[in-house]
Amino acid sequence: MTDDRIRNLIAGAIKPIEDAELKHDLWPEMLRRLDRQPTRISILDWALITALLVWIVLFPRGALTLL
Repeated sequence: MTDDRIRNLIAGAIKPIEDAELKHDLWPEMLRRLDRQPTRISILDWALITALLVWIVLFPRGALTLL
């Protein structure tokens, strides 16, 4: 296959982008979403953090194993 044939096959397979311009700025909406959703840590996450700290306290050399 020649390079031109490969280019033609790829160009035919990929739909050209007609309107790549954004209609509006997305950053203000992102800031609103970040303000709306408070960060929560689940009970499972707290349990894993606690288990990790207990592991490090009981087995200080075991901390290297976790790394």
